[in-house]
Amino acid sequence: MRTYRQVLAEAKAAHNHPTYAKMAFVMGCGVQGVGNGSTVLDDAGQSFLAMFDQYGNQSLGYSHPRIIGALRDQLASGVLNSSKIMFEEVQIRLTERLAEVTDQELPFAYLANGGGETIDNALKLARAATGRPRFISALGCFHGKTFATLGAAARPEHQASLGPLMTEFEQVPFGDLDALAAALDDSVAAVLLEPVQAEAGVVPPPPDYLREVRRLCTEAGALLVLDEMQTAFGRCGTFFAYQRYGITPDLLCVGKAFGGGMLALSAVLGTEAVWEVLRELPSTFGSSLGGNPLACRAGLETIAIASDEGFLADVRAKGERIGARLSAVADRYPEVIAEHRGVGMMHGLELKDEALTGLVLGRLIEEGVTSTYSLYNPRVLRVQPPLVISDADLERGLSVLEGVLAEADAARGSVRPTAALSPLTRAVPLARPADAVLRLLHERPRLIDPFARDTRADRTESEEDFGGRIGQDDVVWSDRVELSDDGVVLRADPCWLWQELVRTVVVRPTSDGGCTVEVDVAWDTGSGGYEEMLGGRIALFVEERLADLLASLEKELENA
Repeated sequence: MRTYRQVLAEAKAAHNHPTYAKMAFVMGCGVQGVGNGSTVLDDAGQSFLAMFDQYGNQSLGYSHPRIIGALRDQLASGVLNSSKIMFEEVQIRLTERLAEVTDQELPFAYLANGGGETIDNALKLARAATGRPRFISALGCFHGKTFATLGAAARPEHQASLGPLMTEFEQVPFGDLDALAAALDDSVAAVLLEPVQAEAGVVPPPPDYLREVRRLCTEAGALLVLDEMQTAFGRCGTFFAYQRYGITPDLLCVGKAFGGGMLALSAVLGTEAVWEVLRELPSTFGSSLGGNPLACRAGLETIAIASDEGFLADVRAKGERIGARLSAVADRYPEVIAEHRGVGMMHGLELKDEALTGLVLGRLIEEGVTSTYSLYNPRVLRVQPPLVISDADLERGLSVLEGVLAEADAARGSVRPTAALSPLTRAVPLARPADAVLRLLHERPRLIDPFARDTRADRTESEEDFGGRIGQDDVVWSDRVELSDDGVVLRADPCWLWQELVRTVVVRPTSDGGCTVEVDVAWDTGSGGYEEMLGGRIALFVEERLADLLASLEKELENA
């Protein structure tokens, strides 16, 4: 019988995102329930502690009471829709407040919904202000998923499937001033950068890099555009990350946490000189629901929370604690962790391979802690908890992470994920005749199936509703039993979860009258670039379960 969790996973695979449906299910994610602060419940009532803030969206945690209070006040006012004609007070007050938190250095703002939309607006402003066609971005950057922002990233996989993308972008290595200086000429409208590269694997800038970028842009007559979708509103210990580095961009893009984690809200902020285009071409921009009263009310409260100096001091203190703990754990487990990087409350642990990422993420979820990987560097485990996380929850989350990393380090000798990925093969010698083992296997073909919920099931059990397990989770799929003269083959029908899953058991007689039982487990979830990460999770489970089943095989033969 399918669990409700599986029903939703199958629906997501069928109607929304097949790969993400598999990822969430294999990793053990439940059905989301109520969230509060740094924790969220699943439908079974289990609490999960967030050590990642959903790419900056939940920087203020789940259901922040001040955001909810602000939204209730706005709902009660009855002012909920944008006329697009009259003066909209809450929208105007929000742009006024944004100017204040930049010390009037970026006095203008245009409101929209998502990050990609706002980055596009910034690029339009840059072209209009400079009259130049080209842009420079950084290798490994992430600025969104519109055609323009995918062009900025210029990922080969996107070019192959979605190309041609916008060709006016040139990528240079992040942190390489010589490369940037060589690329800057009088055709460049703007340099587009993240102050800290998030999806490249949490890569902070080298010392004085952004200050020198600012100088080079000014000298070349190009604008500096900073994408602070994941770094604004206190993440790096200052309200905006650029303030930490002692510069001011010409254009600044913010979003994600801006709507308090509940409503879509983004903005591009700019100087008076850049904003001249809106005087000349007032219809250049438009966003049907961008800057609506409800979203703007959430934005005002987000600014009020995140601009408080006590709040920012607390972020800096917790950031130092995270940095110290992660640096120490990286030194402790050099065979698992390649590098620790981070700033403020935005950190990443680069693991030795993607399979380790899958192993660690799955174990964290089993322990009631959530995290994720960097989109363009899946080896990097993100440690970026909500800024409002309590000291006690932060301590618990870091301690659980340290424990899971210790397990990963201890498992290197026996369960090395990179060596255990599909196909996984194991063998055990038995002091029993081959025909006796074969007879038992033919009666109970799932006896050594690491995915079987019930290894004692006989051939009469329904193949259409095979009861399986992945980690601690029940799952149902159609699974076929094929008997042979020397063993058994178990084969899943292709489905939403498996492109292929085959478990083969072969019994070989030995010269001493005993036999050797060989088990081969091969799988393919059809997840493309995420296959190795999922494999790390699956391989650990298969290895541990298979070891138990093989160890108990002798006892099963005695009781047969």
